[in-house]
Amino acid sequence: MKKRVLSLLAAAEYLAETHIGWIILLFLMNYFTIVWQNLTQYQDTQIPVLLLDGVFLFFGACIYVVLLACVPCHRLRQLLLGLSVIVSAALAGLEIFAITTYQTLVGAGIITAILQTNPQEAGEFLSMYFGWRSLLAVSTFFLLLALGWGWLFQKRLAWPSRRGRNRIFLAVSIFGILAGTLLLKHYMNFILSGTLDIPLVSVGQATAVSVENIKAYQKLADSMENRVEITENDSDTPQVVFILGEATARGRMHLYGYPLKNTPNLDAMAAEGKIAVFRDVISPEGATVAVLRKLFTFADEESVAAGQPWYETNNLIDVMNRAGYATHWISNQESSGIWGNVAQIFANRSTTKVFTRMRESHEENTTLDEALFPLVDDAIAHGSGKDFYVIHLMGGHGLYYFRYPYLFTKFLKDDLAAPENSYSEAKRTEIAQYANAIYYNDYIVSSLIEKFADKNALVVYLPDHGEAVYDNDSNMSGHVEEHPNRYMLEVPLIIYGSPAWRTTHPEKWQQICAAVQRPYMTDDMIHTLLDLLNIRTPEYDASKSLVNAEFKVHRTRIIQGMDYDHAMK
Repeated sequence: MKKRVLSLLAAAEYLAETHIGWIILLFLMNYFTIVWQNLTQYQDTQIPVLLLDGVFLFFGACIYVVLLACVPCHRLRQLLLGLSVIVSAALAGLEIFAITTYQTLVGAGIITAILQTNPQEAGEFLSMYFGWRSLLAVSTFFLLLALGWGWLFQKRLAWPSRRGRNRIFLAVSIFGILAGTLLLKHYMNFILSGTLDIPLVSVGQATAVSVENIKAYQKLADSMENRVEITENDSDTPQVVFILGEATARGRMHLYGYPLKNTPNLDAMAAEGKIAVFRDVISPEGATVAVLRKLFTFADEESVAAGQPWYETNNLIDVMNRAGYATHWISNQESSGIWGNVAQIFANRSTTKVFTRMRESHEENTTLDEALFPLVDDAIAHGSGKDFYVIHLMGGHGLYYFRYPYLFTKFLKDDLAAPENSYSEAKRTEIAQYANAIYYNDYIVSSLIEKFADKNALVVYLPDHGEAVYDNDSNMSGHVEEHPNRYMLEVPLIIYGSPAWRTTHPEKWQQICAAVQRPYMTDDMIHTLLDLLNIRTPEYDASKSLVNAEFKVHRTRIIQGMDYDHAMK
């Protein structure tokens, strides 16, 4: 028995020695993405787990190559080894493309973009996202791979002695098993989060998620109503802009009375009379998907309560298309996924769509909203002369410190006013981070508005919903769809008319300014927009337009069966 074990050990040592090139190549191609992801996410705080994973992965590469080397058929053995390298190289190249283009690894968002792309769109996708940096990085990678082919694949290490081979092989085995044990015992959260997955596993899982997302999206898209009838179209506003914010609570904006001066640009615009600031607006839900179902369609609280599915009503994108506008969806949010499917429907119905990066709902987005600026500039430069833009921000979405660059760190936990200055340190820190996110959002929104200042344009800024941030020293931070509180619902609504638009539409601007104190719920927003643009459909209702003389001021604002004004406000 002992002799047989020693014989197998010797055979394994020999195979590892003669195939060391394959082992090193496979190890490096699979390990570098793990290193990049963890160093990016955790900086240098998790070096031990990276070292352990490196030892474990190298041991795994040894075992894998040794097993393949045991295949008796030489051609089949070479084919399997070659396929292993080709697949690893292809996935590594794809990961390099994602790193240089999106500063992330391949996820379901990118896979979805690939799977949903036809040959023509594939060319457009590559020309848009595959820049010189990606080309240089991928080319350099494959050049190094080619150079290493001739050296590593034929390399045979000269061991000092049989005893040396035994010791090295035994050490690799022991440390590999030990590293795997420590990873399972102390770093299970890394394993479960997928940050230690090799590209084959992570891309495979992303592909599975992508396929499910595409099925869910297609089922939803097939159900969407698309029988738009325009009964009146006197639209003469060349540029219409809807800045769709995210998780922005009006009660935490200086523009609405918050003590910290975190909206200096919007404050100045309001003081100069450039913007109309609406004071009593709420969203119909506390989460993005639920809001978008009503915000951009004729569905509202009453129709949903009556049993009419939201997707059986017409939507704003189709109406604007039918009214002669080129529609543009420009987004810094996810391009697909369980939380992105509704937005994706509207994006795909638009004339053009562009995302700052391809990502799925469960993939973290740390791309700053300023990444939208060049996309908006390009859309304006290639406009049709009659354009409708939806610009979807990340706004104040958690994690709040991801929403702004370091230069916008204006407020610290000790800057908070009473009563927030008496909260716990953890709460004060997070509140200050949210104040900085709003400060940066002020810069983003005002900059987007300024891009249309010299045009005949109407700009609407409205977040999907608000955000709770430890209000009244509660333990609630964030937003939820189920049973939202008032802070998750209370949102800013700002309308800007450029000087040219106010000159050509003085009566509309007067109607807007006269309505700023009216109570409103944004499930009726489509009626207000169509009213401002002089577009009518059979579903349009003047009593639901915030700026119309027939507006129903005393409409009961119901949130999941509760009267907001009497039970929540």
